[in-house]
Amino acid sequence: MGEAGAVRDAVHRAPTGMALWLALPLSWLLGVAGQLSEPVLRAPQLYRGTLWTALGLCVALLLWQRQRGATTWRRWLWCPVMVLLAWGSTGWRAQERATQVWPSSWDEVPVRVRVTGLPQPLSGGTWRFDARLLQAPTPPAGTRLPEHIRLYADAQAGMATVAAGQVWALNVRLHEPDGLSNPGGFDATRGVFEQGIRASGSVRHRVTPPSKVSEPRWWELGLIDRFRQGVREAIQARVGEGRAAGVLVGLSVGDQSAIERADWDIFRRTGVAHAVSISGTHIAMMGWLVAFGVRRLWPRWQRGVHALPAPTAARVLAVAVSALYALVAGWGVPAQRTVLMMAVMAVLHAGGRRWPWPLVWVSAAACITVFDPWALWQPGFWLSFVAVAILMSSGREEGVLPNSEAPTWRARVQEAAREMVRTQWRVTVALAPLALVCFQEVSLVGVLANLVAIPVFTLGITPLALLGVLWSPLWDVGAGLVQLTSAVLAHMAAWPWAVWQAPALPGWAQAVAVGAGWLWVQPVPWRWRLWVLPCLLPVGFLPQGWQIVPPPPTGQFSVMAVDIGQGTAVLLRTARHSLLFDTGARLPSGVDMGERVLVPLLRTLGVRELDALMISHADSDHVGGARSVLAALPVHALHSTLDEAHEVRQWQRPRRRGAVPHTPCVAGQHWFWDGVRFEVLHPTLDDTERRDRLAPNALSCVLRVSTSGAEPRSVLLTGDIEAAQERALLARAPTPGVTLRSTVLIAPHHGSQTSSTQEFLEAVQPEQTLVQVGRRNRYGHPAPTVLARYQGLGLPVMATPACGAWLWRSDERPRTPSSNLHGADPPSLVLGQCWRTVSPRYWDLSEPAVITTAR
Repeated sequence: MGEAGAVRDAVHRAPTGMALWLALPLSWLLGVAGQLSEPVLRAPQLYRGTLWTALGLCVALLLWQRQRGATTWRRWLWCPVMVLLAWGSTGWRAQERATQVWPSSWDEVPVRVRVTGLPQPLSGGTWRFDARLLQAPTPPAGTRLPEHIRLYADAQAGMATVAAGQVWALNVRLHEPDGLSNPGGFDATRGVFEQGIRASGSVRHRVTPPSKVSEPRWWELGLIDRFRQGVREAIQARVGEGRAAGVLVGLSVGDQSAIERADWDIFRRTGVAHAVSISGTHIAMMGWLVAFGVRRLWPRWQRGVHALPAPTAARVLAVAVSALYALVAGWGVPAQRTVLMMAVMAVLHAGGRRWPWPLVWVSAAACITVFDPWALWQPGFWLSFVAVAILMSSGREEGVLPNSEAPTWRARVQEAAREMVRTQWRVTVALAPLALVCFQEVSLVGVLANLVAIPVFTLGITPLALLGVLWSPLWDVGAGLVQLTSAVLAHMAAWPWAVWQAPALPGWAQAVAVGAGWLWVQPVPWRWRLWVLPCLLPVGFLPQGWQIVPPPPTGQFSVMAVDIGQGTAVLLRTARHSLLFDTGARLPSGVDMGERVLVPLLRTLGVRELDALMISHADSDHVGGARSVLAALPVHALHSTLDEAHEVRQWQRPRRRGAVPHTPCVAGQHWFWDGVRFEVLHPTLDDTERRDRLAPNALSCVLRVSTSGAEPRSVLLTGDIEAAQERALLARAPTPGVTLRSTVLIAPHHGSQTSSTQEFLEAVQPEQTLVQVGRRNRYGHPAPTVLARYQGLGLPVMATPACGAWLWRSDERPRTPSSNLHGADPPSLVLGQCWRTVSPRYWDLSEPAVITTAR
């Protein structure tokens, strides 16, 4: 009877013990997520106090359980301790990074740095590289200089080659890392904060040229990165075709920046982006190949067999080689996850144990956030771990090393084919809601495309890319496979139904949709899966009221002045129509603001097509992103003053005949959308006829959007008009039906001193002015004299660097500053909302922008 009772107690304790072991890493993840969700950092004393308190509680619990026994309820006390430990340690690390500041008073200073990481060659001979600060001038009292910085060196700087481990003496001009703040898109400031980059800038060479102090010895710091750089240069020298070279570089050394943007678009639309970057599949394949070879060769070494059994040797070497490959590939989240899981599985198999997959899965996630807490906010973190959870829950564990073989090669091939189809289907279906949550789009041809891409990339191109390091002609074969596969994928990506897009979901809908996607692929009866379908409805049919920025009601309009850097981009929406005014810049470095900012923004807002695209004039900071916007979504009409030969006018719509219908901007044009009036005020027909004698700024389209009713509201978009055009508008203002007075003014020419004349501002009398500029732009916009003019008239002005994207709806009324729900409006904001206030993040610490306060 006593033995039976002991067995019964053990059975009861087993579920409780497993639940506790699952709860501990989950508690850690909860503490990390809580700290990352904080809009601002708390006092450093609070984080340090919490961390030391949690460590003290750990010691106290260990002593208490040793003296009194580890009862069930005492074990569960570890969960809140883990939450405190995670929250305190993450906050302490965040504070340590946030206190590293480059003095804003420094202009050009001499420093000595050591290059770290993999330097990136940009267009025009420019280098971008990260570096550790070794020597700098003495900072002001109380200032702690950044440990890591990011530098850009142009072709004239005399830095023809930059490699990891080199020490350079440079003159640099640094500042806090810049970041844009808009709904949707990549959070650049989080990325650099995660890497510990607390200052970025350029290498100055006019006074003192850069000087290389020392080259690293082969065994010194940066050995792996120098090897990666050598492989990258060898592939690019061997393979002349840029597309193929970029893919081979990405698969061999994990440098995804080498892959061209057009190719990334194809891979994204076909859902095979994971196959062309170092993922868990590639790491696991490497481990499998090593284990396969070791299990067959190790028994022939008698001394080795006596020291270590062949299965154990296979596991150890497979984990070691996979970890080395992961390091060479950049040590990304998927690689970290796979190596950790392989290591855990190897240890458990060696000890004759087997943990349930949820425990291994959650423990690996917690281990990654121990080293990199900010990885928890990466979309790749969630995509990677959810995919592995699907595989493991179906009985397939990525990273488990093979212990047996199928009887025949034909049976192995058939089983592998069937399993690949089943697995790909399950992963695609389950990850579709998560992909929509992270990127607002999912590939509908992903299952079919992956049936082609996974075998070709995993079993063909990736091994050729790696073995080419030993024998370079294999890269030629791999390049041929890349070109052939890319052609097939490009054809699939061109299908009109290749991608499904959806607006960003609210938080609760995101959780429900992701959970429903996971439950749908579980081995449960179909009648239970049908109950999951209603949970997926918001993914495809999100009510407008649930969108993060819902469209306005009929008779009203909304304005979003996008945080686009030095340039202009304003989205105007009515109840059922959308117009985009300008598209930002395309920079010499190759950065396209249309692709980087506007397309993700429109996708996030649920704007699937543009009824009109208005390009004010031909300057690159207004038209640079137009082609990316035209390629990403249907545009039904184009309004501009561009020449007929301009590339935007000549752009051909895919799968449609001809270019987008174009209408020149001419004063007097007007139309109504959903009860809202749109009217063009400039240029005149006479201006367009003598366009050859006018500067592009003088031809800027000026658009006024207004509502009707007892209290009309309006916005005036002015492009880059200057004083002469402002006087012309004033001269035409007495014409019946034409007025300049507007509720909101988008400042002419980014606040340049050539615009915003006293008479013009007195005629417009805006309640709110918004200046779209880039932080620390080289033009000095907005000009201090212009800001003084606004202030003298009592007109509040807000600049996008401090505000981020600015949102306003025409039925909103003015308020006193800091009276919104967040209570954090800058004093110069009396209309609309700043996205930095709506969605604050503590790592997005911005320097004060130039704004004025209305008197």
